[in-house]
Amino acid sequence: MLPADTLFDEFLSRPDHGGRMRHVIATRNNRIFGVVRVNTGLRRGLEGIHTGITLGDVARPNFTIVREDDVAFEVIQRIWRKRAVMAVVVRGRGVPRPAHVAGVITKEHVADSVATSVQIYPA
Repeated sequence: MLPADTLFDEFLSRPDHGGRMRHVIATRNNRIFGVVRVNTGLRRGLEGIHTGITLGDVARPNFTIVREDDVAFEVIQRIWRKRAVMAVVVRGRGVPRPAHVAGVITKEHVADSVATSVQIYPA
């Protein structure tokens, strides 16, 4: 979770990414502003370049909010119905704020979970 005004170049240059896919929640004025999936391996091609682009510029508003006690099937339905790229999981009730975020669930997470549960049964 990072402020929407964080420079994208600065985010990519952080050494703890290790070239992995990262899921970022951009915040603004104590609200969840948007989400973005970032392949941090991009930094190899952008070293020394200053774009001036912020996370808020690339964050997408097509996310959905789910509660940590929601049933998986309901979460999947909500992602599909809202055409969301990810669900932001929050604790508690009331207006979701950045401080309430417990994590994210992406379409990739759902697909990986389904794939690991598929078993071929003997004929």
